[in-house]
Formats: sequence, C-alpha cells, structure tokens
Amino acid sequence: MLLEELRQRVLKVALDTDRLNLCKGTSGNISARDPESNLVCVTPSTVPYDQLGPDGIAVVDVNGQMVEGKYKPSSETPMHTAIYRARADVHGVVHTHSVFATTFAIMNRPLPAVVITMVMMAPVPVVPFQMPGSKELADAVAAAMSDGRPAVLLQNHGAIVGANAVEVALGMAVYLEEGAQMALLALQGGALNPLPEDAVARMRAAFMRGKAL
Repeated sequence: MLLEELRQRVLKVALDTDRLNLCKGTSGNISARDPESNLVCVTPSTVPYDQLGPDGIAVVDVNGQMVEGKYKPSSETPMHTAIYRARADVHGVVHTHSVFATTFAIMNRPLPAVVITMVMMAPVPVVPFQMPGSKELADAVAAAMSDGRPAVLLQNHGAIVGANAVEVALGMAVYLEEGAQMALLALQGGALNPLPEDAVARMRAAFMRGKAL
C-alpha cells in the first residue's frame, strides 16, 4: 500500500475533527502531501471516517488524479491540490465546517486576532462564495492563501487551514474555531476588541524566532 504511514496520519486527524466537534458526519475533508513523491493522501467522499482503515484514504497526484484507493477522493480534492500547487511549504490541509468559524463565513466577516492563539493566522479573510468542489472555489482559495497566510473562511461554507504538517493544520483549526467562538460572544456582548496591531506584529516575530511568550 502506498504511503501507509501518511494515510494513517490523515485518518487519525479526520477522526480527531469529529472528536473535537470541527466536523459532523462526512462533512469536511483532510489531506497530507508526501514531500518526496509529491503525492497527496486525502479523505474519501461520503464515507464515515469511523468506518475507514488506512486503505480507505485515497492517494492522488498533485493535480488530483487518482493513484490508489478503494474509494473516490473527496469532492473538495481540487481545493486541496490547488493549495499544494500554490504553496510548496504546505504539507497538510484541514477543511472544516466548524460552527463558529462558519458563522463568521456566513456573516461574510473577516476574523481578527482576538486572542494570542490566533496571532499566526489572523486576520482570516473570507473567500467569496463559489460552488463546493468547483475549480472556481479551488482557484479562489489558492489565490487567497498564496501570500503565505495559513487560513481562510469560505463564505457560507466553512474554513480551511494549511500548514507544514496535517497535525499542525488540525491544531490551527482548533484555535481558529476557539477564536471565532470568543469573537462571536464578544460581539453579542457589545464589544469586539482585537489585539493591537503592533502587539500582533511583535508576537508574530517572537513566534517566528521560536521564542515562547
């Protein structure tokens, strides 16, 4: 079986998205790219993750063509592979329909850095609505992330995060959802106060140098 270890990692993250309430049922999708072969392991379409083994994770090339797998790859595979083609530094992508991040996407409202855990992601812009699974959506997301940003919201759809490993992307998706929840609660309380821009810049610089705050 091709890329068995990477397929196992993708499956574990997929199961974690359900456990962490980032996805329900077969919504959302997960992928990871092998840096040596440039092949992509991606969750299948419409198959519950708890019914999968590693062989149920599809393997496609970076253009989305099927290489190996017992199930059809996710209908959002074009979005994942478009990100990989645009970003050589991204090796894991997590697409969720998490409630609070998606609420901001429905409001068509970018998500600012409201807490420290969002410093490396925010502001998170909203990509205008395109049909799910379409080339238009894939191109729009890849363009929005081509400047190095790790996350975007998809209008009336969900959120997507890319990182240097699929497990890192999962962690960022968790922080994105948490930040969106707190931001929405703050809005309901009448005051959304993002972190000061100069503080965000300093914290980003510290994180980039590997210094803990």
